[in-house]
Amino acid sequence: LVALRDGPARNFLLARNWRETLEQVPDAEILIRILQSELHPDDPASLSAFMATLSPAEEALVSAWLLQKVPAVAETMIEKWWLGIRHAVLRRRLAAAQNRIKLPELSTGDIVNLQKQILDLQEQLHELSQPVGAADN
Repeated sequence: LVALRDGPARNFLLARNWRETLEQVPDAEILIRILQSELHPDDPASLSAFMATLSPAEEALVSAWLLQKVPAVAETMIEKWWLGIRHAVLRRRLAAAQNRIKLPELSTGDIVNLQKQILDLQEQLHELSQPVGAADN
């Protein structure tokens, strides 16, 4: 909803590495399509053009979203949402790497690579836990 209706919130997401992150989030396809589009929240023509690209079910969903009121603190809300999404994606990737490293058939090289990946993911999670502005999300 916020990416459809609030320019600053949409710009916040567009300034992030949203593709890589959202591809790992279940049911994020419609948000990916919104961000990929040439949609401008304050331009009814661009909204109409975007709506024309949707299936009837997607159009009904987006139409329902458009009827909802945009939160007054949309940009703050989207920043917190994004941080939560990044945390969830990193935690899933970390858990997957920690499970893979337990496999008995791994070579020494595979184990070393997984150890590096685990350390990198742990560092990224630590950076996300820092105060806002201390890390580039």
